[in-house]
Amino acid sequence: MSLCLVIGSTGLVGSHLMQVASTNQFEMIGADLSNQCPHERLDIRKQEDVQLLIKKINPSVVCLPAALTNVDYCESFPKESYATNVLGVGNVVQATNEIGAKIVYFSSDYIFDGVAGPYRETDPANPINVYGQQKLAAEHYVAMHARDYLIIRTTVVYGWERQGKNFIYRLLNTLKANQILNVPADQIGNPTYAPNLAQVVFELICMDESGVYHVVGSERVSRYELACESARVFGLDENLIHGVRTSELAQAASRPLNAGMVTDKVSAIIKTPLVGYRDGLRMMALAIHATYSSEGPENH
Repeated sequence: MSLCLVIGSTGLVGSHLMQVASTNQFEMIGADLSNQCPHERLDIRKQEDVQLLIKKINPSVVCLPAALTNVDYCESFPKESYATNVLGVGNVVQATNEIGAKIVYFSSDYIFDGVAGPYRETDPANPINVYGQQKLAAEHYVAMHARDYLIIRTTVVYGWERQGKNFIYRLLNTLKANQILNVPADQIGNPTYAPNLAQVVFELICMDESGVYHVVGSERVSRYELACESARVFGLDENLIHGVRTSELAQAASRPLNAGMVTDKVSAIIKTPLVGYRDGLRMMALAIHATYSSEGPENH
């Protein structure tokens, strides 16, 4: 059985990678900044710690979804975010090379400017914010220095997560509080259901694929459309959702508007179908219901 290390294992993408991997005959070990057991504690900014842990575990695959992903925070604190999003990635690449493992790095459609999406893997990058610049810099480092790598570009990832931080959770919590929510109607992308993303990634790993792949949901929609469908699926008041222009939100970082990604490359080789946002939201609702039912309301 192959051993896989997931760095960022308690986050949205990482936690679903941990769940899906066991069905693909991988032995899993998680590492994260948190103190949650049974995960190893790891700060990828600390080069020596990264080297020691990866050498000790000696995995055949290292998945790296860990990142500082708050786009506006990255814009305001570029040095701090660079330490994680670029230098930290370099530390993992170096340590992974030392043991001859494959690195699976998770990137974003924010490397594109959002002028003429959706984008293919071969389209030129032109990030318009610090986060996108850092993800692109990390991509370049992986591609230039990793002995064996797979770069997964994804976007607007959602799904059940214990931390409840992704876009859909924030949306639902706002609507449950009967508060008005302004959502950009001019930001277009491919919402990506986290369990589906994890399944496709491990299918690519099992096929020993390398290079760059776009792995996103099968449908492009605006954030506003996604929000309204979420309200309908979860039985909440979509009238509280107001579609606005991104420029009205006065965010620190610019956002690519006409973005999203083309998935022809990955769809041509995988068996797992990419999930659209309507189906994904329904799957998420069922997953939340199943979790609440099994754990009991006192835990939530």
